[in-house]
Amino acid sequence: MNKTAVFYGTLITIIVLALIISSDLNKTPDYKPKFAGFVTEQILSKDTTNTYGQNLQVLHGIHSKEQLLNVMQGFSEALGVKCDFCHNTADFASDSKAPKRMARIMIRMVRNIDENYLNGPQMKKVTCFTCHRGQAIPKLVAER
Repeated sequence: MNKTAVFYGTLITIIVLALIISSDLNKTPDYKPKFAGFVTEQILSKDTTNTYGQNLQVLHGIHSKEQLLNVMQGFSEALGVKCDFCHNTADFASDSKAPKRMARIMIRMVRNIDENYLNGPQMKKVTCFTCHRGQAIPKLVAER
């Protein structure tokens, strides 16, 4: 094989790979939060008791530390925040921070949407990630 054929073969391969890579970069990532299911499960739980945790006013069916941590991790993923965004880390049960109080309002809103508007067997459920997409303050469509 001569040097010219090898050169053009290599050049074409590089161009094709560059096109494939650039097309993948322009796609919206198919990001599925790992813990979102835990949040939805607890928000829609028919078990209204809690045997673990303190001051859980709107979360239902929390019976272990692992369960509570999975739900909290789901909130963290959906909003792209850490625990101290909503919680006073010296007293996690405290209601001193406004984002924690707002979270309760939002949980009630999600529960209302899922129970009253998306109640069919083929209906997908709303999660925090539906709007927040990893941001504490969701962007409006016009801002995206």
